[in-house]
Amino acid sequence: MRPRSVLLALMGAGVASVLAAASGAPGAQPGGAAKAAAGAATDAGAPTAAEGAAKAAASATTDAGAKNATATDAGATDAGDELPLDAAPFPPEPSKQPTAAEWKAAPRVRLSHAGPAAAGCRAYRAREWLRIRCPELTVSAISLLGGKSDGVAFWIDPPRAGSELPRGGEVMFPIRRGDRRVIQILTFGPGYDGPFTLLPAIVIQEQWLEDEPAPTVTAS
Repeated sequence: MRPRSVLLALMGAGVASVLAAASGAPGAQPGGAAKAAAGAATDAGAPTAAEGAAKAAASATTDAGAKNATATDAGATDAGDELPLDAAPFPPEPSKQPTAAEWKAAPRVRLSHAGPAAAGCRAYRAREWLRIRCPELTVSAISLLGGKSDGVAFWIDPPRAGSELPRGGEVMFPIRRGDRRVIQILTFGPGYDGPFTLLPAIVIQEQWLEDEPAPTVTAS
């Protein structure tokens, strides 16, 4: 490897690409100088420097993109004040379950009533669909006690590192005129069956009577 020959090759390729871009020569493209320099360095027997610079640039771009994506996701779910549950009109016809992207962009909404037990829970609405998430609650089970089961879905987060108990859970269901349902979220606690007795934690009630202008959703 000859350092002087490599340097001369890089300088020559850089000058040639600048002249081509300045004169509007056909084939002059963004990044042409970098490609020419990398090619010259490779021909001169020094691919390591060019490849190292390219990898470093690509890594920096990827890291920046990942950080921006994380910040965007966090902002989509937590930014702004809670909107009233019926701030936006409910669609007259049933719609499909929202996608993950729609939930990320869904605004937070304020339930009709939320008791102290549900203080750490957050509600999001996409069209007529409601998602209630309790990220810090130790959830043992979720069940539909009564009412319509159409579209109702549950999710319990897996245990976090250093814990054997699941932490976090969510409930999703559509809100449509004529609906009535009661959902119960259970946790662990002391009882006759020992420290892992299943105990009620939060009861979610949703109803929309035919003669009411808006639905009522409570969590307590």
